[in-house]
Amino acid sequence: MKTLRNSALIFATKSSAIAPQIQEFLEDRKAYFEVTNNVQKAMDFINADSPCLVIFDTPTDDPKALDLCKKFKKIKDETRFNVYFLIDNNSNLEEQLNWFKSGVDEFGTRDTNSILICQRIRNILAKYDESLIEVIPQKGIVIDSDRYLVYKNGKEIFLPRKEFELLQLLNSRPTKVFTREEIFRHVWGNRSIVGDRTIDVHIRKIREKIGDNHIVTVKGVGYKFIG
Repeated sequence: MKTLRNSALIFATKSSAIAPQIQEFLEDRKAYFEVTNNVQKAMDFINADSPCLVIFDTPTDDPKALDLCKKFKKIKDETRFNVYFLIDNNSNLEEQLNWFKSGVDEFGTRDTNSILICQRIRNILAKYDESLIEVIPQKGIVIDSDRYLVYKNGKEIFLPRKEFELLQLLNSRPTKVFTREEIFRHVWGNRSIVGDRTIDVHIRKIREKIGDNHIVTVKGVGYKFIG
């Protein structure tokens, strides 16, 4: 049996709305992946790179997807990668059973929050990459800059990109007071494209997620992080 790599194949239609978010997630975590809607290219990637995960984001009646799954079924005894199929939220039991018989391991629905979909993908990848399952400190705030992750007391917290970058900036020099101008320059680059209340709104949202006692407001100046 082949040894699987911490990599993924995304087989998606050009109209996919979720695939770009999955790609961004994989890029942030420096996971190797291939995106295609070509059956032969997909098979070439499977045979050459032995990814641990294949993600389908196509209609369930897509003939290419069905053809690819049939090809997978012939090689899965040797290469037991995970097949994760994103479908519309429907109750067509017979259709889903047929896909299971064709080699699909599990389904996800497109109306599920993309954060949850990406977390499921992360859990699968973690089985093949020890660097994703390291021990996380169980106290305080931990910021993983490489993978855009934040932990509070050992629990992972999701922050959108700008909230993360703002928190990361404040944490880069604990106790330093960052002025509003510095924050605009480092996080947004150009103050003219955001409103005056933008920083305040982002700080409020960060506090809601990590607690009120980590970011201090210095009236008339800016903000500082105290851990």
